[in-house]
Amino acid sequence: MAKRHNKRKYLWFGLVLVVLLVTGGVVFAVTRDNGNKSETEETAQSDNDSNNSTDGKKEENVDLTSDSVEKKKVEQYDGDDPNTNNDLSGAVTYAAVSGDNLMIRVNIDQYLESGKCELILKKNDATIHSSIANIIDNASTATCEGFDVPVAKLGGGKIDIIINLSAGERSGSIRGEVNI
Repeated sequence: MAKRHNKRKYLWFGLVLVVLLVTGGVVFAVTRDNGNKSETEETAQSDNDSNNSTDGKKEENVDLTSDSVEKKKVEQYDGDDPNTNNDLSGAVTYAAVSGDNLMIRVNIDQYLESGKCELILKKNDATIHSSIANIIDNASTATCEGFDVPVAKLGGGKIDIIINLSAGERSGSIRGEVNI
């Protein structure tokens, strides 16, 4: 019977411990929230008192706990909207040899649903390769489908990359270079 009495003793002790911890957590949470509210209310009251005493005008009480506070509009970028430009622009985001191919990837600054990208590779001012790919739309910009050119066709050295863009009445050019 002694073992059964000890099990009940530990069970009661554990139950009392859990109740005390939960009660302590609730008391802490309630007093913490009340402390923050009273500080906010005191600050608002002192602001109102100082405004009333200096102006002689009575101001309306503002609900500081309201979620309807207007936030200042955040601009996504500085400068002009690139989508309104007549000239298309962008950048070569990747140009490197991968396996047996020179991979070239481009990002276009404007949002375009369709169009063409003409790739021209030049070495010593002579055209050594050209190809055309479609423009693909992204979330807020566009890109070329991508160019994979066999390295065997290009040889080594510095190669100039020219990508001519056209979409409807708009056009532009992106330039870059790569060393093979």
